[in-house]
Amino acid sequence: MTITEQSAASSTGVVVDIPFLIRGRIIEPGPDGVEHSGRAGARFRTPDPRKYAADLVLRDASDLKDLHDTPIDEIIDFLAELGPLLALDCNPLMRAAFELALQAGELTEPVLRPVYDSVPGLFVRSRLSGQVDKLIGKEYLDGWVELGRPGRSTMRMRAIGTRNLHIIAGNVPLVAAMTVQRSALTKGDCLIKMPSNDPYTAAAIVSSMIDLDPNHPVTKHFAVAYWKGGDTVVEREIIRPSRIEKLTAWGGMSSMTHIQRYLVPGIELIAMNPKFSISIVGHEALEDRTAMDEAAMGVALMAGRMNQTACSSTRVVYVECEVDDDDLDRLEQFGLAIHKAFHDLPPHESTAPKRPDAELENELQALALDDEFYRVIGDAKSAGVVVSRTEDPVEFADRLTNRIVNLVPVPDISRVQYWVSEETQTVGIYPESLRERLRDDLALHGVQRTLPLGTSLRLQSAADPEQTLGLPHDGMEPLRRMVRWVIDQSSAVV
Repeated sequence: MTITEQSAASSTGVVVDIPFLIRGRIIEPGPDGVEHSGRAGARFRTPDPRKYAADLVLRDASDLKDLHDTPIDEIIDFLAELGPLLALDCNPLMRAAFELALQAGELTEPVLRPVYDSVPGLFVRSRLSGQVDKLIGKEYLDGWVELGRPGRSTMRMRAIGTRNLHIIAGNVPLVAAMTVQRSALTKGDCLIKMPSNDPYTAAAIVSSMIDLDPNHPVTKHFAVAYWKGGDTVVEREIIRPSRIEKLTAWGGMSSMTHIQRYLVPGIELIAMNPKFSISIVGHEALEDRTAMDEAAMGVALMAGRMNQTACSSTRVVYVECEVDDDDLDRLEQFGLAIHKAFHDLPPHESTAPKRPDAELENELQALALDDEFYRVIGDAKSAGVVVSRTEDPVEFADRLTNRIVNLVPVPDISRVQYWVSEETQTVGIYPESLRERLRDDLALHGVQRTLPLGTSLRLQSAADPEQTLGLPHDGMEPLRRMVRWVIDQSSAVV
């Protein structure tokens, strides 16, 4: 079956074959292939991961020398040549990845398509070059940089590529492209473990790289595979200090807890921990209908994008509001405006879920019976708003998904800083004056990003790409952490 035929078959219940990619080699599933299921649907088959586990890693760090010696500008040229080849409408591998992610993951077709359409843009030469210049410096990747005065320096420093394992997330398939980009730019050897809700995108990108040049040093330092998380036979073979130096892990709490068992001296964890994002709305939104509609659309965008599957998705909205009847009535009107705004979002931003969450719907129905403390607007089948009538979020706030938010009244909005932590990634704030007032205290308490309610990094990047190059991710700079910073010292100059 050709890859195009498999792309069509993925939506009809046929098992799709996904190869392992090992430094330029393509290994298709054989008679001993292993069948897997996607998180939300679809079936796929891979080679036996236990058979190839030892080959997936680079045992000898000296074998990184070819990539180490390749000038970073040549690597950027190669990635820039790869970018246009990843366009969804001309690459059957990417098309197959899209179709499989559509079956295996939670995103609907109108929301998922723009994600794949944005992949080539990650490989634009100016973007790649700007990231390296801003976060590392090309000179540190290409040689030893003198730290003292010219001719009298005894100290030099270099950024050295390392052997990396990336256990990536699949809720937004863009993570696969970001991982390929970051690994190549840091001259690292990279093993990518694909996720069950996006089991093909990383393989499609690296397969396209192999088609472009199977012998390029960048291609020779990528391996891509899938194995079921928790397979200790595979993971104990791979996750050893003699084979892996950096482990970048994305995932939920159970996944992060599981991976901790393998952390020993010699393996550094770069943790993309599970995050919880919120929004904060000042009382101005309750005082004027125009302001209410503006803030309501902002909340809908913050929660609705990616159908509330991203770490940056708002789940709880703290609203500056007294808990008397008049203000709570206005808060309920705000909830109705948000519910309407969800349905007004364009399909590329948000849609009704593919699979409504039955457990969440039961929670909403139970709350609806308690009209003293809650008002429930909408449902889990399309969009919903839970209006709390006290200062406490609902107990299941971290499980809100598929365009459902919880509005929480807060008479003193400055108290919100005590309800955030390092787990709080993104906070959308309305109005701008409130964002400027709260941002320092929110940052001190762990928040990693504050922004005007309703905006996004994608919109800002389109408006001014220069200032969005090399931004931190979850409060850190992954590229700087993926390399090892090495000092070389010589005898003192007399």
